Amino acid sequence: MYFKNLITLLLLACFSINASAQKYLSKNNAEVSRKLGESTFTSNKSFYQNIEEAPDFTVLASVLKNAPSRQKLEGMEAVTIFAIADEGFLNLPKKSRDSILGNPKIMNSIITMLAVPGRIDSNTLKNEIAKQGSNTYLKTIEGNSLRIREVNGTLQLVDSENRTANIIASDFYHKNGFFHIIDSVIFPNSEE
Repeated sequence: MYFKNLITLLLLACFSINASAQKYLSKNNAEVSRKLGESTFTSNKSFYQNIEEAPDFTVLASVLKNAPSRQKLEGMEAVTIFAIADEGFLNLPKKSRDSILGNPKIMNSIITMLAVPGRIDSNTLKNEIAKQGSNTYLKTIEGNSLRIREVNGTLQLVDSENRTANIIASDFYHKNGFFHIIDSVIFPNSEE
């Protein structure tokens, strides 16, 4: 009986150590790179490092440079980010754009609204929408709901005022997950 229990404990210990070590098995993960226009985004860089010199993200990069949301995003083990391309900010009326970009609190709330815990690719989003009917909701890193729908094959984010942002490019890797590129600014419930 003693021998049987000892063997069982040893097998359990070996299995537990092996299973927990899988996550940290190799520090030399293969880099996944993908180009968009002039930019190459890679899985070995943080989200900010990927966009900081990309010509399509000058506004978002300047906002994130010293923002508290940047540290929050970089500190997460896995996060999916919906990144607003410059055209999204430029399409806003100048007065609204200046007001939003000049208010760090609003910008921080917009950024955290567009960040979702976990690694979520476009295929997963489409499958969830198909399961749910016409919309799916994701919980943001702040615990709010982010609505996503598919219209004529295009994934869209929708805010509480039915403003939409199209996902114009998807499935880019960063060190902590995925990011998808959107073409408009959408707003959290309490901030306008």
